[in-house]
Amino acid sequence: MSARNKFLTTLLSFLLLIQFIPSAQATLFPGFPQDSDIQALTIEDQIPNTFSFINNNAVDAAIGRFGTKISESPDATRFCDEFNTHGCNVNSSSSLSVMSLLPICSEKIENCVESLEFIKQDGTSVKATFDRYMKGKTFDPIPNSDMPGGSRVSLWKAEGINNIGGTNQYAVNTSLYWDYHGLGPTINSFRASVFAIKPVLDSRYRDSGIKYGPTFDQAYGTVTETGEITYDGTCVAVEAGMCAQKVEFAPDTRIKLKLKLSNLVTGWLQGRIAKPEISVDPINEKYNSLTVSADVVNVPMMYAKYSVSGMSALNTISSQSSWNGHGLYGVSFYKQYAPESSFARYAIFNLAESVKNTATEVHTYWNVSSLPNNSQNKCLSDTSKLIGFVTTNAMAYEGNPPIWNGESLEYKVAGLHYLPDGKTLTSGSYDLTMRSETARCLYNFTNAPISASISVTSQEGESKIATTVVNEKKGWLYLAAYGFSFSSPSIKVKLT
Repeated sequence: MSARNKFLTTLLSFLLLIQFIPSAQATLFPGFPQDSDIQALTIEDQIPNTFSFINNNAVDAAIGRFGTKISESPDATRFCDEFNTHGCNVNSSSSLSVMSLLPICSEKIENCVESLEFIKQDGTSVKATFDRYMKGKTFDPIPNSDMPGGSRVSLWKAEGINNIGGTNQYAVNTSLYWDYHGLGPTINSFRASVFAIKPVLDSRYRDSGIKYGPTFDQAYGTVTETGEITYDGTCVAVEAGMCAQKVEFAPDTRIKLKLKLSNLVTGWLQGRIAKPEISVDPINEKYNSLTVSADVVNVPMMYAKYSVSGMSALNTISSQSSWNGHGLYGVSFYKQYAPESSFARYAIFNLAESVKNTATEVHTYWNVSSLPNNSQNKCLSDTSKLIGFVTTNAMAYEGNPPIWNGESLEYKVAGLHYLPDGKTLTSGSYDLTMRSETARCLYNFTNAPISASISVTSQEGESKIATTVVNEKKGWLYLAAYGFSFSSPSIKVKLT
């Protein structure tokens, strides 16, 4: 298992730990007891973690090994909220994985959020104003490492840009995932999300973060504190007395996010956006300025019930896949799978008929994140720079870059046919942006202008109707397909 996947799997199990605490919790959808023959799941985008933390890999790997429970101690915990505490020491024997939320940029050149803008339909823009950070524990970076410390989710206001919740307030959650192993740091991935929010005030909300002390069996250990009154995943950030509740973006919202980012973030990006325009400009020998302008997308999600005994194969595969848990463990519970998970497309295919091929809800998103690059093709495995960007509003999609089959770039998505009204067909969007030099490398092209054909084909081989767009601008090739319907279509791009 790669370091990144191990880290993310650990993070999921970490989040599940607090979600299973038998306390007052609520769910967005009905759940079922864990021992019931009827179980439930959702295919739905997950809210990224809302606070920074450090994972001590050496302690984490020892817990539960060989079937023996090894308790944490005050001097050696799995998770820390500061370097050189609780055993998360920075030295030659370190094995740490870090999730750092990035701060707002200052005069210092570092990994940070530089600006947030909203682009109006007439092309004019409104620059959002940084309001403040969510309250909670933060930590300083390792000196002279060029890696960030741990900040908090930032809150912004955009005058005249109201969301469906009736506010002009937005939250930015930008995080860098990186490791520190003895000799120094390495970057795994990054993620940037913008949310429309509405503040909800209640004295019962608490600061989120790492909590130390007795756990469920009274052994010393670390657990997470989400800070929510009831865990239902609707808060994109929480602090004492306030939840930044996720609401929907207004229709036709277009966002421009500008970041300063280490040039060690390379390869491919993916996202929940449409019609992207990107620029990557060097700042110095260590940092780039990354700007992404794109539309918010409407993403359908699925809630489905199934019989464990009647669908044993589905139940077996679901239990082996990474998921988040929602609801009250043992009483009312369901699993939430990320759309890019390996299980998501399988679940849609097997449960579509039971939900009448109809989505449960539609939510709006704007986010980008980096992808692991496992391609063996020399044109697609360049680790010196960002080379491509793949985005879609599909309910489920491949969590990898498009696959080169020798003739075309292929990408698989999946979804249900209808929107929640049960009548309106779901309309798919797909954008592929890549460096022109990468495209020419694949096809051994010269610098002549590039044209392309984009096909959307169903599992049965049926060609689906789609509007396609091809454009080359400032060294980037933009290709898109819009308006196609779903089951499990394959999207292929062929350049000429």
